[in-house]
Amino acid sequence: MTKKITLLFVALCCSISLFAQGAEGDVKYRQQSKTDETVEFRPHWDLQLQGGAAYTLSESSSLADFLSPAAYLSTTYKFHPAMGVRFGVGGWQAKGIVLIPNEIYKFNFVQAHADYKLDLNSLFGGFNHRRVCSVYVFAGIGYNYAFNNDEAVALQARHKGFSCPSCGYGHEGSAHLEYLWEPSRSSFVGRAGLGLDFRVSDYVSLNLEGNANALSDHFNSKRASHFDWQFNLLAGVSIRFGKNHQPSQAYADRVAAEEAARLAAERLAAEKAAAEKAEAERLAAEKAAAAEREAKAKAARELAEMKRINERNANIAAHSNKVYFTIGSAKIREVEAEKVKALIEFLTANPDYRVAVVGYADKFTGSANTNMALSEKRAAAVKKQLIEAGIAENRIDSDYKGETGNFGEKPADNRVVICTLE
Repeated sequence: MTKKITLLFVALCCSISLFAQGAEGDVKYRQQSKTDETVEFRPHWDLQLQGGAAYTLSESSSLADFLSPAAYLSTTYKFHPAMGVRFGVGGWQAKGIVLIPNEIYKFNFVQAHADYKLDLNSLFGGFNHRRVCSVYVFAGIGYNYAFNNDEAVALQARHKGFSCPSCGYGHEGSAHLEYLWEPSRSSFVGRAGLGLDFRVSDYVSLNLEGNANALSDHFNSKRASHFDWQFNLLAGVSIRFGKNHQPSQAYADRVAAEEAARLAAERLAAEKAAAEKAEAERLAAEKAAAAEREAKAKAARELAEMKRINERNANIAAHSNKVYFTIGSAKIREVEAEKVKALIEFLTANPDYRVAVVGYADKFTGSANTNMALSEKRAAAVKKQLIEAGIAENRIDSDYKGETGNFGEKPADNRVVICTLE
């Protein structure tokens, strides 16, 4: 029988342990502490030693007569802030009574049990690794092994022949121990209870617990219409193997994410600044290159313009002519006509040029009115020859000054039409 109890208990422990270990790796159990976000719940084991009083329910009205010592040794694996499994062994003594005669008998038992514990504070208030007082409830099953029932056996033997109060006749077993067992008795147990856990340190806590055990009707050797009940009031101490908290992975992940985000933001800012700097440098280089190109182009334009002006001035200087006339005449002489012909050829080849034709007369000959008319005729003669050669009239500015020029040292120098390129 002892071997059966041991095998059952080992199987129960293994199944609970496998369940708890499977739950341990689940991320949803990693709850951060309410008082410190840097830590989270850590699955852990503890060892619990409890002692106190047991009360076996009976027909007697005296509570004290049925108090017995009780002691339990168990271990708990808390795989969730609000949930855990406990398995252990305990028991000690139980009592029974026969009314005729009114005698109490004692016997011993040992109980292997496995409980599912629920921490109500963590369930409704969240995990707090520094919580001073926690309320827990539990429910479980066990296997009970009762032994040393010598007092009940002796009582049954001593009181053979007493009259049964229910029927008035004497018969075998008048002590009414219909389920008398010897030398041992085993059965399954249903159990539930409520407890308080007081935190002393990270590794030690004190506890106060009350529980009820529903046992087989054979437990106290007497037949009844209900389970045999035993109630325990226990005080104990729990030693935790390691702290109930550890550095929070969620907090570490958040800090790492924030740091990664910060570094990413800094990297993006640096990249943006570098890109902006590169763009500014590119624009500055383009602007400098454009300015340089513009400066070169401007210099080239100025050089070209200067060259053009110089060439124009050179052309003007080279192709501007003075057509001289004889005294009192407006006829272009053959020798002077070559000058006009050269001017015509230049104007034809260079259509962007204009020409100013201004006639003059010698003041030393004739009157002023005569000279004015003569200078007009001389300018008209040159203009006419230009037009007849195909030079547009709108490219010719014609004027006459009479004798007002008087710019030559000799009179012949003033009998002239000055053709000036523009």
